[in-house]
Amino acid sequence: MDWNDLITLNRILGLKAVRKPWSKLNKILSGILKLIILLGILWVPISYLLAGNLSFSFTERESFQGGQRAMRWFWGLSYGIGALLILIVCWIPLLFKKKKILPRM
Repeated sequence: MDWNDLITLNRILGLKAVRKPWSKLNKILSGILKLIILLGILWVPISYLLAGNLSFSFTERESFQGGQRAMRWFWGLSYGIGALLILIVCWIPLLFKKKKILPRM
């Protein structure tokens, strides 16, 4: 996680709709947030299993662990999944607020 993710995470945790969801959409967003936190906690063990070392360095091996395919999974996990999910969790409520579908918080 980088600084932007940490700032966004603090902002999301402050929303009552995410902590105590009352609608179906808020329950889904709350579940996504919990998944992001779980992925953040499991990032080091998963990355170690992909790279085969704690320096997270990859080589041109043919095997999966430490190879190029594992490197693609590592970068996808590191940058893609967490950042995209956090953006989605932040933007979906904003879209619905503009349409007056969700009540004000």
